[in-house]
Amino acid sequence: MSRPGQLVAVGRTSDVYAFGPGAVVKVPRPSVPAHWAADEAEFTAAVRDLGAPAPAVLDVVQVEGRDAIVFERVWGPSMWELIVDGPHNAAAFGRELADVHRQILRAGLPVAVSGSVGRMQRKIIEIKQFSEAERDRALHILEGLPSGAALLHGDLHPGNVLMGPAGPVVIDWFDAAIGHPVADVVRSSLLIRPFDSSVHRPHMPDGAQPVLRELHDSYVSSMHDVLALPRDELGQWEAVVAASRLAEEAETDESPLLALWKADGEDGRDASPLEALRTGDVSRWG
Repeated sequence: MSRPGQLVAVGRTSDVYAFGPGAVVKVPRPSVPAHWAADEAEFTAAVRDLGAPAPAVLDVVQVEGRDAIVFERVWGPSMWELIVDGPHNAAAFGRELADVHRQILRAGLPVAVSGSVGRMQRKIIEIKQFSEAERDRALHILEGLPSGAALLHGDLHPGNVLMGPAGPVVIDWFDAAIGHPVADVVRSSLLIRPFDSSVHRPHMPDGAQPVLRELHDSYVSSMHDVLALPRDELGQWEAVVAASRLAEEAETDESPLLALWKADGEDGRDASPLEALRTGDVSRWG
């Protein structure tokens, strides 16, 4: 049985503690399925072997009777902490986030990581806010979209990027999958997008709307080539990615995600921020 040290970080499903010199241990909470730690350790090691900017996995140990992952310690703040401390740099960090994302998308295909379509299907089936007809419709839309073949992080936002001495290191690879790059870019857009709601966003605390707008717009504009799809297809990606996010019950205000889901297929709906920024029509956003 291993004993962790000082608390380093608190996440939605796990806590991270110091663990000897140069290491940390990520300890899942009791509500987390027992196999998650071993799965995340395997995914992280697999993507790191391909050259993705992931931390080294040192061990899987028992902490209070549960599997926990020992990672190398990355000495540096998160990208989000730097944005909060220096909001005038938000646009520059948006471009850097895009650079990190491109490195992930181009890393290759690890054998240990499964397909994103199956993951999204399982999430959509679990959405409590949907009727059976809505779940069927979401699954039908997802089946009609291209599956793709790129490494996806699944939860990339500035809070999951540590700015280490040797460069950015991306953490929290549990949702890594193989799939279409657009799915991952849309997911990141939804995670950092400055929705009209001012409700607290747990993964990016203390985020002011103007700062989020600078960050989001810079990131999406930098990924314009990945998002070069017909408007209808881009809207479908937004709808199903928003739907799968709903299943996680991670947002304190789910109304923007529900609105994105309901907007798909509406005649005459306004262009989304993705469409407006991709085409350079920034006047339609903000």
